[in-house]
Amino acid sequence: MKPPINERAIALPSLRIKEKTLVFLALSVLTVFLPTIIHSQLITGPLVNMSLILAVLLVGPFEAVFLGLMPSVFALASGLLPLALAPAVPFIMISNAIFIGVYHYLGRKNFLLSTLAASLLKFLFLYGIVHLLLNTLLAQKIVENLSAMMGVFQFLTAIMGAVLAHAVLSFIKYKNNSKIRL
Repeated sequence: MKPPINERAIALPSLRIKEKTLVFLALSVLTVFLPTIIHSQLITGPLVNMSLILAVLLVGPFEAVFLGLMPSVFALASGLLPLALAPAVPFIMISNAIFIGVYHYLGRKNFLLSTLAASLLKFLFLYGIVHLLLNTLLAQKIVENLSAMMGVFQFLTAIMGAVLAHAVLSFIKYKNNSKIRL
């Protein structure tokens, strides 16, 4: 008996549970260890966002949300995210879940719409949290640093990640002649 396939996930004809697990592990390694090696938000951000979209489409939304929890913790542990910004970690995790949820809901309907909507909502959530909630809890200098990290960079890295994910999926579709709908 075949295991049930997530109807919302793009399933390659030959992608079985073992292969989905391997894809998930590869994406996990990318999102967890990349921030510890490369300390640049403009490089790691798009790659993490690409991994989240690939996880949504190839593995499933719940696995993608789990994957979205890890980068912030490891970015904090590796020093990419300064310790003073630790209070922002739960909000970064929530913003990744928002990004994943919106992309999961809209992703198969329209690439441009899903990319813009998911990226914009992630950005608006983070930007709003930094200015409304954290502004009252943290010192002004920390809020300024958070604003720089959680501002337009988040929007741009989310869009760049979606474009990278689309390129990877296009390559997979081309190589496998599969019926992946992008």
